[in-house]
Amino acid sequence: MRRKILLCLCIVAIAWNACLAAGPSSEPVKHHFKIDSQPLGTALQQFAQQSGVQIIFFSQVTEGLQAPALNGSYTISGALEVLLSGSHLIFRVINPKTIEIIEP
Repeated sequence: MRRKILLCLCIVAIAWNACLAAGPSSEPVKHHFKIDSQPLGTALQQFAQQSGVQIIFFSQVTEGLQAPALNGSYTISGALEVLLSGSHLIFRVINPKTIEIIEP
């Protein structure tokens, strides 16, 4: 049993070292977005579909807010800054695949 645990730990350590050796990319990943000017809640849903990132928010916080058009290649944070510009809202990264839209 101890031998199996040790083998598993060795495999994890080797995999972890391989990830570290690859290092982070020097270029931030950009996604192409084509989102028309529309209600902010709808624009955020389209953003989620086009980026592959889950966006969570209460519908009340986006109610009555309009998002500007977004067309081009942007990082995730750059695109969200454009979509949220003119609103009082900010975003918070929960994990690499989940972002929350909140009031400050």
